[in-house]
Amino acid sequence: MPQMKEGRKEQVEGRIQQAIQHYKTSDKPSLRLSAEKFGITYSTLRGRLTGRQAQATRLVRRQALSEYNEKSIVRWCETLDEWGHPARKSVVKGIAEAIVACRVKGRTFGKNWVTRFLRRHPGLAVKLGTRLDHQRVFASDPVLLKDYFSKV
Repeated sequence: MPQMKEGRKEQVEGRIQQAIQHYKTSDKPSLRLSAEKFGITYSTLRGRLTGRQAQATRLVRRQALSEYNEKSIVRWCETLDEWGHPARKSVVKGIAEAIVACRVKGRTFGKNWVTRFLRRHPGLAVKLGTRLDHQRVFASDPVLLKDYFSKV
C-alpha cells in the first residue's frame, strides 16, 4: 500500500469527520450518501461510526517507544549534530534498543526501524559524510595556529 503524505492524511481525516457530522445532522441519514458526498469509502465511514480508530492512532499503541522516548532520541541526535558528530543509524537503533531493554528483555528492532523512525521525524535527515578539504585540515593544526596568531 503506498504511503500517504502527512498533509494528505490530515485532509482525508478532515473529510471523514465532515462526513460523520453530515450523517449525524442529516434529516434522512444515509451512510452511503454521506460517504459519496465527501469522497470517502462507505466501509471507512461505517467503521468510524461504530468506534474504529484511524490506523495511525491504532498503530501508536504497538510502537515499542513512547512519543516521549522518541522525542528524546531526536533531541539527542540534534545535540550530537550541533557538536559536529552526526549520529549513525546503528547508534540510533542501539540507543532505542537500550531504552526498551529497561522494560522488556531481549527486545530488538527490525532492519527497517530506523527508516520508519526517520519517516516519523522528518526534521532528522540522513546525510552522507564528506571528506574535509585538504586546506581545512591544515587550518586546525595547533602549530600553524600559534604561528599565525604570533604574527598578528
